[in-house]
Amino acid sequence: MAGIGRIAGVGRAAVANWRRRHPDFPASTGGTATHPEFDRPAAVAWLLAHDKITVPSSIPSATLVLRAYSTGKELRCRLDEPWLQLATDAADDDRISGWMSDQDADALAALTAEGKGAAVRRLTAPGTLPLTVLGGARVIDRSRRSAGALRVTVSWPGALRGHLAPGQAAGPARHGVPHTAPGPECRCARQTCGGIIPTPYCPEHGSAAEPVMAWHPGGGIRCTALQGAEASGQWGERQRRTA
Repeated sequence: MAGIGRIAGVGRAAVANWRRRHPDFPASTGGTATHPEFDRPAAVAWLLAHDKITVPSSIPSATLVLRAYSTGKELRCRLDEPWLQLATDAADDDRISGWMSDQDADALAALTAEGKGAAVRRLTAPGTLPLTVLGGARVIDRSRRSAGALRVTVSWPGALRGHLAPGQAAGPARHGVPHTAPGPECRCARQTCGGIIPTPYCPEHGSAAEPVMAWHPGGGIRCTALQGAEASGQWGERQRRTA
């Protein structure tokens, strides 16, 4: 219900009131009596039908939060009419462009020019789950339209992109891919891509996840590629060869 409230711009109590008063409110699809879960399309359709929300007449803005390596300084900026292009190859770059104020554009250029570029702490953009990027974000283009606003394009290595870890405001879930399949003593959280998130009390990996073949951010290109390999049987065969 809190999620429905965020869509409608109201609190959870208002959604609970709608649920009590309206017989046609969508039935829960899971969860518990205290914390029910709802089908998102059904909830949105109900909100539209009851004039609780309206169909946007323009593309919602994107919010970009970055952090500089050298200073730890953070910058939050807004991109209007955003256009997000996500790479399908780990060797390519992701890009997002949008209109922003001169002040934000100058601050963004200065932040991403330091060291090896900036890390994307959080990117909230239409059409995708919130993203986070381990580093390498840079401004690659600035163009001005006649009205005076700037169109800014930011890019970063696609291989460093991941989804936000559940329950965290920033930071991707990072997986360690071991050289060999985890043994029966392993207590680490295992991911669908074949990676593990090490826990300090695991007798096999501890907090260092050794031996590890590679780290990658959850939800990124590498993670997706490993899931595909697992589905086709290649991941299991690779683990057997290295065991």
